[in-house]
Amino acid sequence: MERITIRREHQNGYIYYSFKPRGFIEDFYTRCGGIVGIGFDKMAGRWTAPAREETLTRLRQIFGQDALIWLDGPPPGRAVSPQPAPPVTPQKKVASDRLPVREKAGELPVHWREALHRTEEQLKVKRYSYSTVKGYLSHLRAFLAAHPGIKTAEVTSEVIRTYIVKRAQTGNYSESTQNQMLNAIKFWLEQVEGKGKAFIDLRPKKRTILPKVLSVEEVRRLFGAISNTKHRCILKIIYGGGLRLSEVVNLRIADIHSDRLQIFVNGGKGKKDRYTTLSAKFLTELRQYFREYQPQHWLFEGQTGGQYSKRSVQAILRKAVDKSGVNPLCTVHTLRHSYATHLLESGVSLRHIQELLGHANSSTTVTVRATTGPSPSIWPTPPAATPPTG
Repeated sequence: MERITIRREHQNGYIYYSFKPRGFIEDFYTRCGGIVGIGFDKMAGRWTAPAREETLTRLRQIFGQDALIWLDGPPPGRAVSPQPAPPVTPQKKVASDRLPVREKAGELPVHWREALHRTEEQLKVKRYSYSTVKGYLSHLRAFLAAHPGIKTAEVTSEVIRTYIVKRAQTGNYSESTQNQMLNAIKFWLEQVEGKGKAFIDLRPKKRTILPKVLSVEEVRRLFGAISNTKHRCILKIIYGGGLRLSEVVNLRIADIHSDRLQIFVNGGKGKKDRYTTLSAKFLTELRQYFREYQPQHWLFEGQTGGQYSKRSVQAILRKAVDKSGVNPLCTVHTLRHSYATHLLESGVSLRHIQELLGHANSSTTVTVRATTGPSPSIWPTPPAATPPTG
């Protein structure tokens, strides 16, 4: 269960809530982004928000009704049930260049710690996603830790080249990881230190990887292996709407436009909003799920309320894959690729598929074409762009 420690604070006549996650909560920074007036107290290492009822309501909507652990007693006029302390589980030891930034930053020289914190602030000002902030800071911290004896002015193209080549040779890194490593260093030098953009660009040659897809029959077998209504609806809406993992857990009840048979995707990849498809047949099943589970804010919520976790969705898929016997390499993203491939096979244009998937670059969508076979005319009305979910 996700828990948050919280207390009331007073400063210069201003009353506010101060809170932080108890233990690791995935995507905490991103999930709290919609709380009005939220900020971060860097000295205390805690999040802050106005001491209003709507702040508490929003936290409970996101993390569950029993998520809040009051350190100074509940706010006036509100009684809460005793909060048992969750069991403490030992943390696994991880490699030094994989530690969270705040845990490892203390080992850096003072000037590098300051550079790291300035970079963190700039990333947040630019409203980069939680995962990007975490990745950039991790890579930058590793780079700075490898060069403790130099100053910013001494970070030359050759220093960067030597570091990236060495890391690429000694570490088991993918092309995308090497790209992010370089992007993190570039962001620091260009956006924080004010250096120009004309410096080294060591980007690896990108492989063309064809997306894995399931056949229509495999998709049906996958859904047929799930008896739980909520679990089945989660995977069906991913496939039927071509959603990313982060997008399905961020769906709100208000995002389902049943009158127009559309799903509103709020702030997808690249912070782009879009509409995608909702089949009439699946809408009937979704309404059945709604009557059975009665979610309050998020379309899919955990057992105690709050946002459904990405790991839970992945666990649902893994169990269904094992039970149905479909391609064992299938991931949540495979359903999204399968959606696009089946639409293309049914005659839907690449341009329309690009809009439905939310691809910024058409070249990303074009890779779908290589996975298609002869059109089996599965759907009688391709322009509706609604793959079967039954």
